[in-house]
Amino acid sequence: LIRMRHGVLLATLLHPRSSYAFQPSPSSRFLKTQQRIFVQAPFFTIRDNMSSSNNDNKEVSNEHEARKPRLGNSTDDDAVLSKKKALRKEIRARINKELNSEIIKTQSAKVWEKIFELPVYKSSKSIGLFLSMPSGEINTDLILTDAIKKGKEIYVPQVGKNFEKCDMELLKVVLDKKEAKDDNEIFHKKWPKNKWKIPEPPEDMPISIAKPGDIDLLIVPGLGFDRTRSRIGQGKGYYDRFIARMISDETPLPLVAVGLQPQLVETSIPVADYDRKMDMVVLPDEIID
Repeated sequence: LIRMRHGVLLATLLHPRSSYAFQPSPSSRFLKTQQRIFVQAPFFTIRDNMSSSNNDNKEVSNEHEARKPRLGNSTDDDAVLSKKKALRKEIRARINKELNSEIIKTQSAKVWEKIFELPVYKSSKSIGLFLSMPSGEINTDLILTDAIKKGKEIYVPQVGKNFEKCDMELLKVVLDKKEAKDDNEIFHKKWPKNKWKIPEPPEDMPISIAKPGDIDLLIVPGLGFDRTRSRIGQGKGYYDRFIARMISDETPLPLVAVGLQPQLVETSIPVADYDRKMDMVVLPDEIID
């Protein structure tokens, strides 16, 4: 909703499920009053969530537009995004060439064996975990099973239906007694799947959204990682935004990234100001910290 007050344009940010995404300029000043948030700025842009026929261009456009308020020099940022696009293509080609279901299963087990021995995992009472894509990614079934057996609270991503908004929440998994004791099938196997065929919490599960301080350890996926603990994702920025909301000086959150061996990039991953280094990267053959 747009209106004038004292000669200044004001935009009321609608519910996050609204069909519009508001993108205030970097100079915006946020004024919170009751349940409304007003953006006061010399200008702002409104991007309608429309699809594009060109997936590669859409990937760069989505990453740039969704993070626009946090970018600095636009020329430098465009160069970083272009390098990221090329690197994603390279990593995906390597994953497709070097990984099959058996290799993924074997390498996944090695990663989780290392995770289970980490003090930060052993001491955690609650963890944020992702649910694996059907292929080309580390399988999280082993750690889900282990976390359930050890009585840890588990939070998993919910993206929802509006994928172009690039927003994600982590919801606490609430299992009934039968699901918690079922050793034959992990809870998410019966869950509905989103656009990428990844399971998401069903609508009838009680909603408990993670807030800062709720999660003791966040296990972070990624497309690639380097030896400086930089991470490159799929290009939507879901985890960048979520992590930024969860972490502050008063509320630390250990970030442990996990991946398979072909996802290790021996050169440096191009980074922008909004990219956050992981505290640790765990791979089948090594731990980078």
